[in-house]
Amino acid sequence: MKRLETDLHLHLDGSLSTDVVRLLAAEIGYDFEGRSVKESISVGEDCKSLVDYLKCFDLPAQLLQTEAALELASKDLVVRLAKQGLIYTEIRFAPQLHMRKGLTKEKVVEAVIRGVDKGVKEAGSIKAGILLCSMVNGSDKENEETFDIAGGYLNRGVVGVDIAGPEGMVPMAHFEPLFKKVYEKDIPFTIHAGECGDCENIIKAVSYGAKRIGHGCAAIQSDACMDLLKKEKITLEMCVISNLQTKAVASIEEHPLKAFYDRGIRVTYNTDNITVSDTSLLKEAELMKKHMGFTEADLRQMNRYALEGAFLNQEEKEKIIAFFDNNNYNE
Repeated sequence: MKRLETDLHLHLDGSLSTDVVRLLAAEIGYDFEGRSVKESISVGEDCKSLVDYLKCFDLPAQLLQTEAALELASKDLVVRLAKQGLIYTEIRFAPQLHMRKGLTKEKVVEAVIRGVDKGVKEAGSIKAGILLCSMVNGSDKENEETFDIAGGYLNRGVVGVDIAGPEGMVPMAHFEPLFKKVYEKDIPFTIHAGECGDCENIIKAVSYGAKRIGHGCAAIQSDACMDLLKKEKITLEMCVISNLQTKAVASIEEHPLKAFYDRGIRVTYNTDNITVSDTSLLKEAELMKKHMGFTEADLRQMNRYALEGAFLNQEEKEKIIAFFDNNNYNE
């Protein structure tokens, strides 16, 4: 038996395969201007910040503007993840970023749902959910619409919501009313917080009712914040390689993942953006074993944390956890 893995924190537009990019780029006559496909969609070693990192999403944004493109990209991603041994993933994207050619948010969401469903059926070995993202730098109206649409498709492919984008551009407190509404509607949500911002963003996110936090690196700044995460059993969706590239963490030695794990916080490891970060779960895991002292048993525990924190109904969750427990090797 092998290590069964999960990826809770995975952006669709940051995880397009080079084959899909090449095909979609040809359809719109995109000029790579002498660069390779990989150079156009993966961050270089000279990445200086999260803002710099986010520039790699410019081309994917141009490519994912039709139902066919969104469906193809979604299906392709799910099939690739299944081949890598994943048994569960949640794929996130912001529907409002895919409306340049006239698609409605509903059409965008339905295209991704179709693609994910086809990928799951073809692979036969993976379960996948979809998270809809509002954007830190989006309008309040658009963000509310995205969350309203999520409610309409909840348990029909969509499993929850998130807010993404350049953390700190707008104060976290600004989004309290937005999350109050989804909390009242009982829509599961995670929040990008403490990636490049401070620990107060994490504390606020938990106070809004978030059961998961995207990244959460800044919790290391505060014992009170770490104690809160442990007490409330908040799942941290951590992405080591991405954190190093965006300079959320200065070096692998300073990454707080192991400190959080040793403290009893429910940490998970994820890719964030497979293509932009040029990573995979295997690559993340090997880095963590080599530089952070994690064992296979630790990796297994983190994948179990991920399944426990998954936005699934209780029956589905119990079923996939039982499969995980019965088919996973342990050290």
